[in-house]
Amino acid sequence: MRMTTGTGIRSMFVAGALGLATLVATAPAFADTLRDPYEETNRDIFQFNLGLDRGVIRPVSRGYRTITPAPLRSGLSNALENLTEPQTLLNNILQGDAEAGWNTFMRFMINTTVGLGGLFDITTEGNFERRKEDFGQTLAVWGSDSGPYMMLPLFGPSNARDTAGKVVDIFTDPFSLVFGFVPAVVRTGTAIVDNRSETIEASESLEATSLDLYASVRTLHFQNREFQIRNGAPAPLDDLYRDLELQKDVSVRFPRVQNN
Repeated sequence: MRMTTGTGIRSMFVAGALGLATLVATAPAFADTLRDPYEETNRDIFQFNLGLDRGVIRPVSRGYRTITPAPLRSGLSNALENLTEPQTLLNNILQGDAEAGWNTFMRFMINTTVGLGGLFDITTEGNFERRKEDFGQTLAVWGSDSGPYMMLPLFGPSNARDTAGKVVDIFTDPFSLVFGFVPAVVRTGTAIVDNRSETIEASESLEATSLDLYASVRTLHFQNREFQIRNGAPAPLDDLYRDLELQKDVSVRFPRVQNN
């Protein structure tokens, strides 16, 4: 059977992405002092993203929140999250986490059927809590170091490991494999607006209180990503010592954020 052009291109992208992920997974750890070696470029990209957010994404998200009733927004958020469950299940399997895989499978099946396509999240109250996983987290479980901090256009804060993981996620997304590229783009755009509509006040508060907004976002990203990778478990002592050193640096650069 001849491979179609689209399938061949997708296969090449997946192979390349997996190769990149392998390189990241086997790369030596970067010293904490080198976690943001591309800061000057990252700051330029951050300013671009901030301008795009203020000029387009935030106004659109605010308008969406204004004209869309809260119950409908909640249902849409649930449905969008439900569409990510197959990818979470894939990463549960890759991480060797059978319990989480079963939890994800049950969430998806029940919410898709009884929950009317995921509009109603009826599983969380039944002790099947949502816990999203991506290939960046899988690489971390496999022992990959995060590598240098990276600010990506449109996508925002990341690092070398998570960027490789994001590429793999894009080209192995079950939704896009089943429904195609255009529906996947529509879903992603809708999710961006929906998620942004829920974080407007928090981001504006951060902007108002930060002496260095870029550094604040970077620190929060480090902490949140580590929390996701540990699935909420307490940090090991060596991580706590590392975070204390990071906070010492942060206190010099934007003390008001630390005091809030």
